[in-house]
Amino acid sequence: MEVETEVQNNKIDPEAISKPPDGTTANISRAQKMKVFREAAREGLEEQAKKMKATSSKKFQRPTVGQNVRIKIPDIDRAKMDPRSIIAVITDIKDEEFYDLLLSWVN
Repeated sequence: MEVETEVQNNKIDPEAISKPPDGTTANISRAQKMKVFREAAREGLEEQAKKMKATSSKKFQRPTVGQNVRIKIPDIDRAKMDPRSIIAVITDIKDEEFYDLLLSWVN
């Protein structure tokens, strides 16, 4: 079962792009077609990233200085006996996106 998405429905036709407004046909090279497709793909990825960021902003509140946060450690970066996550305290916020964290290790 194949699910159609907006991207699949709005396929770009390079032949339609190559036709000038006066109705004549123009030859468009393979490199030019690839450039058009890549530009469309880039624009689509940027639009999707904006949607993902907006969804994330609605779902999660912005942390503040002094707040405790849990940071998940990917399975590939930990041994079997290592913790799955660590607790840290936010000490500083830079450019509203980057955080300085204070970690305490218990042995």
